[in-house]
Amino acid sequence: MNSSSPMKDWGDLPSNKASEQENKISKRDTLFKQDTGKKPFEFDESVANVFVDMLGRSVPMYQECQSLAVHWGARFAKANTSIYDLGCSTGTLLLKLAQSIDKNKGIALHGVDNSPAMLEKSRKVLKQSPIPCELFEADLNQGISIKNASVVMMNYTLQFVLPEHRIALLKNIFEGLVPGGSLILIEKIKSDIPALNETFIDFHHQFKRDRDYSDLEISRKREALENVLIPWTVEENQSLIKKAGFHTVDLFFKWNNFAGFIALN
Repeated sequence: MNSSSPMKDWGDLPSNKASEQENKISKRDTLFKQDTGKKPFEFDESVANVFVDMLGRSVPMYQECQSLAVHWGARFAKANTSIYDLGCSTGTLLLKLAQSIDKNKGIALHGVDNSPAMLEKSRKVLKQSPIPCELFEADLNQGISIKNASVVMMNYTLQFVLPEHRIALLKNIFEGLVPGGSLILIEKIKSDIPALNETFIDFHHQFKRDRDYSDLEISRKREALENVLIPWTVEENQSLIKKAGFHTVDLFFKWNNFAGFIALN
């Protein structure tokens, strides 16, 4: 861990510039106002065009979690290593990272996504990056090559990987980390206590209603995500991370049915 470098204050992160860039690339999310014909959710061009608005209105504490991920990433980034963002979507997290780490430390940034539409958005966003970012199209279900990484981030991504492929993916990540490397994972989760899980879902739906999604939109999106987004419990995620080889894993964030994990090798 690069503890000799002073950590930036929370207010020092250049999030305003990145947020301004986010707003420029996203339209208002009205996708589920229309009948989607029970089509499974996918990260196509229609989703990419509204994705930033969708996240802000669907994911509690989304901006705060991005800031937390940037701070963890900056804290564990080592000179002359790589940082990977798996499921980089529109590239805004990579942009915030690039704006917060020392560009003279030889840190390489890599973004991976399986959606060509998302990667096209990333290329536009990352034109503002002070550090070059390499982007790759890849299906994480098929594995990924991680090399010389001090930090790997997966924000709201592992939940879309088929359960049977998750352990292999995490092992790939573990094996590609340098000593003292870290995995930063933010996920939608569930509770194995039915009454609590139902309440978590109710709270999440109310969060969406408060941001002008209708009950019909919420219902249609939930149906589209069934068997596409598969959440696990906190305990299942922690057990999987340790099974992949990480010796330390802990929570750094939790909001009802969303959680952030930090794992060290």
